[in-house]
Amino acid sequence: MITGRTALYGVIGHPVAHSRSPEMQNAAFALLGVDAVYVALPVAPDRLDEALRGAHALGFRGLNVTVPHKQRAAALCLSLDGVAEEVGAVNTLRRGAEGWEGFNTDAPACLSLLEAAGVGKGTKALLVGAGGAARAAAWALLRAGATLRVTARRLEAAEELAGHLAQDSARVEAAQYADLADEAEAADVVVNGTSVGLHGQEARLPLRLRRGQIALDFVYGETDFARQARAAGARLVTGEQILVRQGALAFTLWTGRPAPEAAMAAAIGADAAAQGSAR
Repeated sequence: MITGRTALYGVIGHPVAHSRSPEMQNAAFALLGVDAVYVALPVAPDRLDEALRGAHALGFRGLNVTVPHKQRAAALCLSLDGVAEEVGAVNTLRRGAEGWEGFNTDAPACLSLLEAAGVGKGTKALLVGAGGAARAAAWALLRAGATLRVTARRLEAAEELAGHLAQDSARVEAAQYADLADEAEAADVVVNGTSVGLHGQEARLPLRLRRGQIALDFVYGETDFARQARAAGARLVTGEQILVRQGALAFTLWTGRPAPEAAMAAAIGADAAAQGSAR
C-alpha cells in the first residue's frame, strides 16, 4: 500500500522501460519491511536538469542514473563521493537538504566482480567504450592492477578517457577501434562498456574472444557479447551481476541497512554469485 509516508525512489534514463531495477529494489524494500517504492522514470537528455530538480522538489529520497545521463548528472550534483569524482560519472543519487549527493556504485561493483573472476596485477585488459559505464570499468580495472587499453568508435573519445586516466596511472593507453578483433584476442579480460546490446539495439561488436579470457558485459540480457563469450569458452561476468551488486550498494547508501543481495538477484531471475548479464 502506497501512502503519503511512502518513500520514493527511481531510476532515470533514456530509454528506461526495460530496466529491471524496479523489480529488484522493490523486492528488497518488501523483504525488509521498508515503506518505499521504486519506479522507472524516462528522461530525455535535454530534460535532465529539470528532471533532477523536479524529483528533488517532489521529495524523492534517491535515484539511480543510467544511459545516457551518468556524466551529465555528476555535474549537477551538489557533492560527489571520492569514487564518483575519480570516475567522472554517477549512477546513484541520494537526497541532500539542498540537492543531490552523487555516488558511483558501478565502479566498486565492477571491481569486486573482476577480482572474484581473477583479474589482478599484470592482467591485460581491453575496455570497449568511453562513456559513464566505461569510466567505472576503467577505474575498476586499474584498481585491480590491470594494464588497460581503451577503444571506442571515436578515437578521440578513447584518447580523452585514456588521457584522463593516465593522470593517475601509466598503465593505460588508447587503441584503434579498427583493430578491435585483434585487440580483444590478445587481452586477458575484455569489457563491454558500451550500450551495444541494450534493449532494442541489434548491433554487435566485431570481437574475437577465446577460451580462458574473462568477458564482462555492462548490458544485461542475452546480448551478442554474452553469446560470443559463451561460444568462445570465456568466463562471463554478466550485466545482471553488475546490476545486482551496484543496486545492493545503492540500497545501503539510501537506507543505511545491509542489502538482501540474494533476494534482489532472485527477483530478476539471476544467480548473482554464479552467473549474470545496464541498469
